[in-house]
Amino acid sequence: MHSVMIVEDEIEVAQFLTQYLLSTQQYQVVGIANDLHTARSLINAVVPDLLLLDVYLPDGDSLTMLSELRQQDIRCEVILMTAAREVDVLQQAMLLGISDFLVKPVMLSRLAQALNRYEHKQQTLNVRAELTQSMVDTMLDCPVNAPPSPRLPKGVDPLTLAKIRQLFNNTEAGSSITAVKVGEQIGVSRSTARRYLEYMVESSELKANQHYGAVGRPERHYLRN
Repeated sequence: MHSVMIVEDEIEVAQFLTQYLLSTQQYQVVGIANDLHTARSLINAVVPDLLLLDVYLPDGDSLTMLSELRQQDIRCEVILMTAAREVDVLQQAMLLGISDFLVKPVMLSRLAQALNRYEHKQQTLNVRAELTQSMVDTMLDCPVNAPPSPRLPKGVDPLTLAKIRQLFNNTEAGSSITAVKVGEQIGVSRSTARRYLEYMVESSELKANQHYGAVGRPERHYLRN
């Protein structure tokens, strides 16, 4: 039986998570907190095996609390839940050692998958005395025969590239975006945005069309392939 604590400010979501966890008969819910102050108090009283943690709470950002827990060497596993779409949130959470990242609204099938991964990891760690490479690859979901990722050209940063990819993922199919608009959305200059967009055209992620206005030079519009 795994002990789990739920930190979630939406009462209905917290109740849904509690009911699902109890229905599996694999988890004991040892606490529910709707804000960071309560969460800190509960964790000081009992450290759970697993923490289901919302990012944005009424009294602050839970990643700050998670950072504090890591500094105190509190090693409970964490499944993060958030409606945030910022790549920076995911990057910071990964650096803090989260087990999984669920984007709200949380789908039941995806929650079950996250819990299965957690259970498999705990079972593997409990029965193995020594590490093997295959064991590490399995726990970290590393595809053994995956080809190496291509190196990005000079001047193309992976985080900025991920932001632009996310922007296109959130754009209606068939809609195009200009370099000016991309720059405004992610906070870079038009020339920087165009450099990334042209790289994505070269790698066949995007295609570009020329749009001719009534006055001035034609403008390139980019859309997903």
